[in-house]
Amino acid sequence: MREAVKNTYFWVLHQICDALLQKHLCVAPIYPINQYMKEQIAIQTLLRSHLLDMQGRNPSYSLRSYANKVGVHVGALSSIMNGKRNVSRDLAERIARRLLVDPQTRADLLGLFPARRKNKKATDDQGPVTPRYLQLEASQFKMIAEWEYYAVLSLMNCDDFQDDTSWIAKRLGITEARTLEVIKLLFEMKLIIRNEQDKLARAVSSFRSSDDTVNLSLRKSHEVTLDLAKDSLHRDSVSERDFTYVTMAIDPKNISVAKEMIRKFQDELSDVLESGNKTEVYRFSTQLIPFTKLKDKKLKLESL
Repeated sequence: MREAVKNTYFWVLHQICDALLQKHLCVAPIYPINQYMKEQIAIQTLLRSHLLDMQGRNPSYSLRSYANKVGVHVGALSSIMNGKRNVSRDLAERIARRLLVDPQTRADLLGLFPARRKNKKATDDQGPVTPRYLQLEASQFKMIAEWEYYAVLSLMNCDDFQDDTSWIAKRLGITEARTLEVIKLLFEMKLIIRNEQDKLARAVSSFRSSDDTVNLSLRKSHEVTLDLAKDSLHRDSVSERDFTYVTMAIDPKNISVAKEMIRKFQDELSDVLESGNKTEVYRFSTQLIPFTKLKDKKLKLESL
């Protein structure tokens, strides 16, 4: 910890010296320590904030469990977070991927690191990633990964829906500021509109994400869904929710058939539950997971 404070002290000292030199002597900075420190501080901040978020949801969540999630040895992770060990661009990219960081934050983080060297032909073929594209991708990430967006859209289908942010916030158990943020993005993505009566309404009747896609936002969404299910398990009575599972020996070749049956059941269940007097918003999720180590490598890759 002392070393981290010491490094920060010297960084601040050099910042002051560089500013004075440039202002009074019109010379270049001593060396680019500003950029060097920024990238390391950014990854440390990212790791700490995600750890605090995990411990906020689960006070017993350990640093060792966090290290397993990040994919770094617990000792190395501790050194990185305390500023005793530097992180390369490749490791920063891997950490961002394991933490399911949204595209905009990931791009901002990696932009602090020295860019990889690319040959001219590869750069010309691919072209730079524009800020507009990143902004759109980040919006889509939020829409899929964060549960409040689909929850607001579903709440609009309730018979007693009120076009009032405080009412929406109270029904979903979120803050009014968060409600305004969600509604703003839904408008930007043209998923909600103001109807002829100037009331909030859905622009499209239903939505469905793509299946079997290696997609960061979908993985984040599934992770959030599992956390929400865990909360419901301890919060809601058995008459208000349902948990069930079956363990079986299977032929992996039948998994594709099982997925089709699950999708069909989801549609049939939705038809039943969405009839009648709609007053509540629920999420139905299913998991079909292997207990044994998969022998078929191709099957394993396709299931990611």
